[in-house]
Amino acid sequence: MLTILRKHATSWMLKGILLLVAVTFISWGGYSFFRDKKLDYAARVNGVVIHIKDYQEAFQGILKRYREAMGPALTDKMIEELRIRENVLEELISRTLILQEADRLGLRVSDEELRMAIESFPSFQVNGQFDHRLYERFLRLNRMTSEDFERMQRENLLYTKTVNLVRLNGAKVSEEEVLETYLYENEKINLRFVKISPSAFRGQVSANEVEIKDYYQKQQEEFRIPTYLKVQYLAFRPSDIEPKIQISPDEIKRYYEQRKESFKVPKRVRAREILIQVNPQDSAEQIEQKRKKAEEILEKAKKTKDFASLAKQVSESETAQKGGDLGWLHKGNIEEFLEKPIFSLKVGDLSNVIRGEKGFYIFKAEEVTEEKEKSFEEVKDQIQQGLKKEKAKAEASRRADDAFYSLFRSREIDKYAREKEVPIKTTPFFKEGDEIPEIGRAPSFHSAAFSLKIGEISAVVSIPPNFYILKLVDKKESRIPTLEEVKEEVIRKITTKKMDEKARQTAEEIHQQIQSGIEIQEVLKQKDYSMEETGLFNRASGVIPKIGPAGEWMTALASLTEKKPLPKEPFRTKEGYFVVKLLASEPANPKNFEQVKKNLEKRLIYQKQEEFFRNWLQNLRSKAKIEINKEIL
Repeated sequence: MLTILRKHATSWMLKGILLLVAVTFISWGGYSFFRDKKLDYAARVNGVVIHIKDYQEAFQGILKRYREAMGPALTDKMIEELRIRENVLEELISRTLILQEADRLGLRVSDEELRMAIESFPSFQVNGQFDHRLYERFLRLNRMTSEDFERMQRENLLYTKTVNLVRLNGAKVSEEEVLETYLYENEKINLRFVKISPSAFRGQVSANEVEIKDYYQKQQEEFRIPTYLKVQYLAFRPSDIEPKIQISPDEIKRYYEQRKESFKVPKRVRAREILIQVNPQDSAEQIEQKRKKAEEILEKAKKTKDFASLAKQVSESETAQKGGDLGWLHKGNIEEFLEKPIFSLKVGDLSNVIRGEKGFYIFKAEEVTEEKEKSFEEVKDQIQQGLKKEKAKAEASRRADDAFYSLFRSREIDKYAREKEVPIKTTPFFKEGDEIPEIGRAPSFHSAAFSLKIGEISAVVSIPPNFYILKLVDKKESRIPTLEEVKEEVIRKITTKKMDEKARQTAEEIHQQIQSGIEIQEVLKQKDYSMEETGLFNRASGVIPKIGPAGEWMTALASLTEKKPLPKEPFRTKEGYFVVKLLASEPANPKNFEQVKKNLEKRLIYQKQEEFFRNWLQNLRSKAKIEINKEIL
């Protein structure tokens, strides 16, 4: 494959710092010399083994994304509740089944498809062209052979090809389905509702000693104190190395000559705009009237020197209050169809009236700077600093790798730090998500630390711009605290639960009375609650005004009609309970259907494809022989 790539490589310039692409090749966790034989596999699918290493890497990768998104909120309990371990394994099983089916169907990925896919990775390109040296460097950094990487990419392409082929079979949607969906999603409804908040019952509930002890005994896991770790780590910082890096004048000059294009300052135009908006529902006659209005404004603009004041008076753009000021524009940061008319203007010039997506535009050029190429003298210091940073980072990465291989067996991190003069630190005890001095809340640091056993050494952990190697030196295991330690929290949980129960009972009582035919107004005369209305909103919007996200109540909303204006039960949200009743509805405007038909059809096709694919995959699973190693879960 490298031979194929060499034949087609057209650019050989090195650009920036290499990024990892496609698959993240990271060795997660600690390294023990012996593993329990029970953990040799995660699952077997029709005899094909999913290795424990592949499962662990996938699990840690997903866990890292969750930590980045949720931070300290992601607890061990939440990991269990979200079934992250099970879901990761299910995905690996599904992938294996799909690849097996691809083989059965005789699907293949040609060398040409593989070559084109690899050459298209931006991280392997310089100026849009595949750079063979970047590709080989990627392989060296990740200690992979080209055969291994290309096998993985061929497998990824085959997986994608199979999934796309299956989805195409579920791609038919009738015009009637599209219209029906449009009418439903754009119908507006108004709900009358009563809110019953649990907090209203705060002074009416309490917890006795028997309840406290009983709750604590049954719900001990709720109060579990998490695991705490103490870690030693070596820090490999490019900033420590950078002062010692030497860059020769020849290197700087060569870098400049190879990348002259990147030192070009593009042409810029500082412009102002006037916009007359056109709405999707405007008729042809209305659009023509707005065009004429824009033409009249253009004539006024030609006669005045104060374009900004005119823009404030007549423009319907968000920039109107700033006199239509768009700031400095350059090619690439404005819509493509506007580039030619704007960048052909000279200082003081006005454009013609231009029809755009939002309406009719008029532009005026305030200032123009032409494209120019920065001289070597202007950028040599910048290049020198960039090269020093790049070399320092590469050297820090190399030293970290060397340290890992030296420590893999010895684990004598203190001795290594003294001999190699590498900074070594020890953290205070920390739990998942805590901020660590000098590290912060880096998910990758936490992931590596919590996968170690005491005395184990982690793989190199990259937290840009630095690299770290961790050793777990102490661990306080997770424990369940005594009742005395958490008594106040237990009382709070009991009273919260009781308040919620009272609110639920009240909501159900009101709901049943209305269901029996009594009007809401009459029901509320006997109770200290007020009635409100949501106002008209789209039935399928996903959010109920004054109530909150519709969530699980979307189906209930869909079922409400004039004949059946009440759902089966009150709505429950984090704010409390809501007794709702359909007050009025406003049908969708069929005139707007044609404008949205195409996009709606695409969405419905995608939904059908997904449904068809899930059913197809479920059928594969029902026929497969799947053996799961439950030890890993």
